[in-house]
Amino acid sequence: MYRSLLLLCITILGFSITKAQTESSGKYSSTTPTSSSSLVNGITSLTEWGMDLITIEKENSTFFFLPVVGYENRTGLSVGLLPSWRFYLGGKEEGDGYFRPSNISVSCEFSTSGMYEFYTSSKFYTKNNWYFRTKWMIQYMPDQFYEVGNISNKDIYSEIEENKLEFTGRIMKVVNQKWFLGLNYDFGSYKVKNIDGDVFNEEVPGYQQAWITGIGPSVTYDNRNSVVYPVKGVFLESSYLKYLPSIGDYDFSTFKLDVRTYVGLGAKERVLAFQSVIKSTLGDVPFYRLSEIGGKRLFRGISRPYKYLDNQSAYIQAAFRSKLWWRFGCEVFTGVGNVFEKFDSDMFTKVHVMGGAGLRLRVLENEKLSFRIDYGMTNRGDSGVFFTLGEAF
Repeated sequence: MYRSLLLLCITILGFSITKAQTESSGKYSSTTPTSSSSLVNGITSLTEWGMDLITIEKENSTFFFLPVVGYENRTGLSVGLLPSWRFYLGGKEEGDGYFRPSNISVSCEFSTSGMYEFYTSSKFYTKNNWYFRTKWMIQYMPDQFYEVGNISNKDIYSEIEENKLEFTGRIMKVVNQKWFLGLNYDFGSYKVKNIDGDVFNEEVPGYQQAWITGIGPSVTYDNRNSVVYPVKGVFLESSYLKYLPSIGDYDFSTFKLDVRTYVGLGAKERVLAFQSVIKSTLGDVPFYRLSEIGGKRLFRGISRPYKYLDNQSAYIQAAFRSKLWWRFGCEVFTGVGNVFEKFDSDMFTKVHVMGGAGLRLRVLENEKLSFRIDYGMTNRGDSGVFFTLGEAF
């Protein structure tokens, strides 16, 4: 399996480099179309026509209506609809440094595992330097729950069904175009049912139906050139949430530090991206708010976020991204991370090392928004396949 992954990575990188060298040397100089080139041109023209049908672009806004097809080991094949409106409040003025796009999205998704999800999300960057972000989500998810901790034997688990309603967001003031200061909040209602197995039981925090309410400060620094596909800049986010027992069922707190760096490598949108994340929890924490590694964004070699849970988690990951041809691109990624009870020498025990590769299909050329399919695997036998919208970080 490792050999297959290595061959895939080498093939993707080799094609990217060869294609770039060939184009730069002018080898595509023939003006006589062949049957194969005519077929390719026909397919690309048809795809461009299809993209135009689902995309309405104006000077300061873009509306697109996407049929969404996804896949994860956790959910199986999923289908849905994603209408989204991206716009610039007050217009996108030439020379205006504050140009981050606002957006409103609605999603409806169903999967072969029985999962269903409805959510609305919005991000508003106002001209008077305020940032508002909200997300409402209703979700039913058949899942697997494993024993808390970084244990080796992960063959024993409980089949569970999770119903949740979440309302999360941020209210932040923008300082000097790059610094964001404000509050973040997290409200949620959870009902989890044990279907089969003994791992998920009454001793697990979060076993009973519960409501959580958290609020706390957040600080962000962001000088990236794009929030969708950055090729340069730094993103740093630090947030703290205190969950209140007076208006919820649990008394605990969480802290998260997320640092990302992007280094452009010249033409073809090539970029090296790095991310480091530390998550920490304290108190009577329900399992769905413990620190984790895994999923389509956090650590793509592990398919199930509930597989490795503990009070603390830390990981770093790196990715090389490049455009290949037309709307296609690629990514090769790697990372190392762990979950642990506290910050001591045990955090370096049984560390997870992850690697993988993926392909991209650009659905919005101007915004550089892509569908991605990624395959990742770890040194401890975990693996994950993800087909979703947007870059991991």
